[in-house]
Amino acid sequence: MKKIFLIIIFLSLAENSFGQKIKDEKVKVDSLITLSKSNYGISTTKMLEYAQEALSLSQKINYKKGIAESFKFQGTGNYLLGNFKNAENYYSKALIVNEEIDNKVGIMSCLSNLGSVNNVQNKYAVALQYYQKAIRIGEIIKEDKNTANTYVNMGIIYSELKNYDLALYYFQKGLDIQTKINYGPGIAAGFANIGNVYFKTKDYNKALNFYQKALDKDKDNNNKLGIAVAYGNIATIYNELKQYDRAVENYNKSLEINQELKNKKGIAVNLNGIGACYLVQNKLSEAQDYSKRANSLSKLINLQDIERDSYENLSNIFEKTNKMDSAYSYYKKYIEIKDNIDNENNRKQISKLEIQYEFDHKEEKYKNDQLLSNEKLNQQQLLTVLNQLKLKESNREKDLVRLRFLKSQSELKTEQIAKKVQKKQLNLIQKDNLLKLNQLKINRLELKNREKQKWFYIIGLGFFAIIGGLLFNQSRNRKRANQKLKLLNMELDQANKVKTRFFSILNHDLRSPVSNLIHFLHLQKDSPELLDEETKNRMQDKTILGAENLLSSMEDILLWSKGQMENFKPHPKSITINQLFEDTQKVFSGYLKVKFEYHNPNNIIIFTDENYLKTIVRNLTSNAINTFVTTQNPYIIWKAWQENNQSFLSITDNGPGSEKEQFKALYDDKEVVGIKSGLGLHLIRDLAKSIDCEIIVNSEIGVGTTFILKFQIKI
Repeated sequence: MKKIFLIIIFLSLAENSFGQKIKDEKVKVDSLITLSKSNYGISTTKMLEYAQEALSLSQKINYKKGIAESFKFQGTGNYLLGNFKNAENYYSKALIVNEEIDNKVGIMSCLSNLGSVNNVQNKYAVALQYYQKAIRIGEIIKEDKNTANTYVNMGIIYSELKNYDLALYYFQKGLDIQTKINYGPGIAAGFANIGNVYFKTKDYNKALNFYQKALDKDKDNNNKLGIAVAYGNIATIYNELKQYDRAVENYNKSLEINQELKNKKGIAVNLNGIGACYLVQNKLSEAQDYSKRANSLSKLINLQDIERDSYENLSNIFEKTNKMDSAYSYYKKYIEIKDNIDNENNRKQISKLEIQYEFDHKEEKYKNDQLLSNEKLNQQQLLTVLNQLKLKESNREKDLVRLRFLKSQSELKTEQIAKKVQKKQLNLIQKDNLLKLNQLKINRLELKNREKQKWFYIIGLGFFAIIGGLLFNQSRNRKRANQKLKLLNMELDQANKVKTRFFSILNHDLRSPVSNLIHFLHLQKDSPELLDEETKNRMQDKTILGAENLLSSMEDILLWSKGQMENFKPHPKSITINQLFEDTQKVFSGYLKVKFEYHNPNNIIIFTDENYLKTIVRNLTSNAINTFVTTQNPYIIWKAWQENNQSFLSITDNGPGSEKEQFKALYDDKEVVGIKSGLGLHLIRDLAKSIDCEIIVNSEIGVGTTFILKFQIKI
């Protein structure tokens, strides 16, 4: 009895000890998360280190809340470093865990962060959708801090879209909540955001006042990131006021802090701002250096607005230095990225989301006169968007005019340079002739005893001039010949590659039909006594049909070859899948022992290159038939369907199946396989890659194999 009692006491103590250990570990996780949070705006590297340590410990003890918070701060750290794809991945993981434990505050925070990641990449429609979801949750749970942040983020989107009244409305709502809860970093950010609106409306005095308030508040909070942003904002004001030295001074202060924090986005903004100031001051060498650094970094982190501005700066720099070709090239890139940022689809989607959001909240928030006034406000907003679209078209026309001007200037500059070269050559010839005439006059005045010496010098100079001219001409001709030879070698190499691929496709697509036709002919020749009259007639009909299908396939391939031999590139168009299946059925009609099925219930249409797709389908079908060596009752099923904005084609057989290693050529460009029956899988791989088709393989030993072709639906 005493032993049993002692065992119970021991187990109880062990359980209490284990429970206390778990509690201690959770406290340690919370402390690590607090340390990670405290390094926001101070040291991004330490912030990520503490978050990773907290994640490892949370996963070890299965502490869900700690896992979610660790993912969130890893997302924030990557966001500050400009790694937006990684940031979005971590925020999405944090959202999933918070939804599992029904943590409303965590869900709201993750939704708001996902909105910010998409906002900085100019995906305004997606960003606004996340923000609206976050606000709905915040209004339900009365969570002030995250609600304020989400209002601020929505204000940023409307500010980017030049709807400044709505931007000020949301910024002020966010600032009121931050002031109410006395959250210092939030108050500083609110001042900065309102300053941004006044800056964009060219009220620079008010903007500078709010930027200075934000700087003072961030200094009180020791928020290095906020201080860097404030210095950058103040620099933009001085830039607009044409006080360029003060602007560069503040940009450099901001740049120094951003480099310390490894804030790639802030570094790109500062570099571009300094480059713009130097451009206006005609310090073109410094302007070019900073603008190129800003352009390279903005492309690396997909910061499209800075990439656009840096292209425009570089175009202006090269225009001022009379390098019109480079100016024209950079301005074309500027227009391309600008059009991409101002994509009309984003505006349409945002308008729809605004209407949906207001509709969902009309019954709760507005009644009678308030509802009427809100509808009028919506009408005014739609009119504003329409006016902005008209302005956008006008600006686009101006961009095209400048683009044409730069192109004409580039061509004119080239012509002027050619004329100057010709003029200089003519002047040199004239001067040379004048020099010779003067030399002759001087020589006539000299003593007769120097006559021979004079002519000796003249002949010597002429001889060396001729040799120099011959050497120069020979060198120039050699360079031209080498360039032509190099170009011809490149064209010959490309032609050989095209020829190899073309004959490979001919080999693979014609081998199977010809083999089938020969099989029928041999059967009739070698064993005619095995066939009765009816069977013989039927076999003759099928032989004729097979030959006709072979002829049709050859005509398709020859028609394709006529267009492809010149330039082996896909030519996409709309293809009816039913027609594709009918063509495939004709090509393989001679395989009587194989059962073929074709399913296309929705009669789908795919936009791609018809001949590339035919070649892929024929290859997959031929490969499936070749596996039926020992298979009883073989069958092949083709299916077509659409889902999730994607089109799918699949082929399924009941062959013996294969190991994954057998399909390595579909994914590895370096894999080499035999060509006994054509190029096979690596031909399918190359053609699918050319038409943006993804191939998925599922194969089971003894069951069969399924290939799935996945296409994105073109809109």
